[in-house]
Amino acid sequence: MHPAATLQDWLRGQLASGLPALAGARIAGTVPVQVDLLNQVIADVLAGVARPSAGGTGTAPMPVDLQTLARLVRRVRVDAAPGVVTLDFEIGIGG
Repeated sequence: MHPAATLQDWLRGQLASGLPALAGARIAGTVPVQVDLLNQVIADVLAGVARPSAGGTGTAPMPVDLQTLARLVRRVRVDAAPGVVTLDFEIGIGG
């Protein structure tokens, strides 16, 4: 089996079962995102919604389940300034 496929399978299994291998892990950070990049991400998401997928739902498949990701967020703050949006966050797995 291809190593990337093995890693993807492991990650999918971890995401499906609540990330047991990473229980207790915490990640905190501050990420400045240039407005041009943010605009491109928004445009890509909107293009995926407007373009019908193979399943006919009109939405592109997400690489990560957003509901699962939302359950991991412990704290988030968004600051906007001219030309940049800053995300200050903490993600926690379990507990």
